[in-house]
Amino acid sequence: MIDFKNWLKQERNGLKSDFYRYPKEKILWKLLAVLLLLLAIFRLWTIVSFQRMAQWDLWLVNRVEQLRSNLLDVFFLFLSNLASGYFIITIFLVLSIFLIQKKRKKAAFTVFLTLVGSGFFIWLFKNFFSRPRPFGCLSEWDCFSFPSAHATIAFYFYGLLFYLIGRFLKIRKRTAFILGLLFAVLIFLIALSRIYLGYHFLTDIVGGFLLGGVFLLIAALMIDFLYQ
Repeated sequence: MIDFKNWLKQERNGLKSDFYRYPKEKILWKLLAVLLLLLAIFRLWTIVSFQRMAQWDLWLVNRVEQLRSNLLDVFFLFLSNLASGYFIITIFLVLSIFLIQKKRKKAAFTVFLTLVGSGFFIWLFKNFFSRPRPFGCLSEWDCFSFPSAHATIAFYFYGLLFYLIGRFLKIRKRTAFILGLLFAVLIFLIALSRIYLGYHFLTDIVGGFLLGGVFLLIAALMIDFLYQ
């Protein structure tokens, strides 16, 4: 039978020891970067509030809408689904099984914690800023667009997936470069799909990238701390 009391004590002592050994400069710099990204989101919102910027956002959405076709609709809808809640949860479960098999349970927990945290802050910020979507509500409870949830999750999750591959798998620099490029293209196309489908403005996407960067930094800091 597992002695949970003794296990918790060992974990607590281990974390305390790790904290004293971990370079404090890393923590301070990454937390500063997180703070700057959060401030950038609020600064972006003040820019969005200007009428000229709002008009430019709407102009871009209308221009993209003129390029729509049945083939592109199917293509971009497929890309958009690669950052949907159901798909990301499925990939997360597969990733968790892999990490647990590789004896990286703390990394799996970190991904879970930051994934839930990103979902909460997406909901919080969307309701706080309350910016209507370009072409109205997607559903009764999904009417707000800033920041883009898909852009946030795509930037955070696929960025973290790339980080985990580089952290726990031995791959060549050339392979890492190609993987990083593929993930970057995927994130860009997912973001583009949200504008193409008329669900978001460009500034929603930028806000999503900023918020995704927040949780990517937090996850990377936690994993670096736990596996220093």
